[in-house]
Amino acid sequence: MKSNKLYWILGGVCLVNLLGHALCLPMMPDQVPIHWNWAGVADGFGPKWSSLALGLLPVGLLLLAMALPRIDPKGENFAKFRPIWNGVVLAMVLFGCAVGWLSELAVFGVVKDGSGASGLLVGGGLGILFILLGNYMPRIKQNYTFGCRTPWALADEHNWNRTQRMGGFIFIVIGTACLISGVFAGALGFSGTLFVLMGTTLLGCVWIYLYSFLVFKGLMK
Repeated sequence: MKSNKLYWILGGVCLVNLLGHALCLPMMPDQVPIHWNWAGVADGFGPKWSSLALGLLPVGLLLLAMALPRIDPKGENFAKFRPIWNGVVLAMVLFGCAVGWLSELAVFGVVKDGSGASGLLVGGGLGILFILLGNYMPRIKQNYTFGCRTPWALADEHNWNRTQRMGGFIFIVIGTACLISGVFAGALGFSGTLFVLMGTTLLGCVWIYLYSFLVFKGLMK
């Protein structure tokens, strides 16, 4: 019941968000910025209806979140960590709404080109989400959709629990890297930002899989 209430509220938020984009559409130029580099400089443009398409992103995220527990083979386990899942859905939808307004904010001069505000919003927002999620990862129960889903973790509940604990630590590290990239994107440049993000994420994913395998083999006590 609580989940249904949350989804109805978020559905209303998505509708208001989409309506706001539609009201701004007549005031938008024919070409609008739709992508920024990590220095906050617009480097991708599209037709003005692109801003309306970005407004549909939270709707897609909400529909996906509603469908996943129903199609997951272990969907009944979502009830065991429902508050965490609801928090993730809430954060994803609100984050999608916020990011979707970057085009309007840039066109209306609220976000200046090269100010780094876009990188700070995206990098900082993702960083906070990863850090918060990392703290709750150990409470996630076995499922095929959400969490660190290695083959050995899905096959064994003990392995799953240990893998999620390690995954939570790795998520906090990745989140911290996102925050650093968002704050210092201008100083790091494209190459530096890419190195920090991709390096941290790649090494973190490899270690999670290796750790889960080592637990499976009984080599990680």
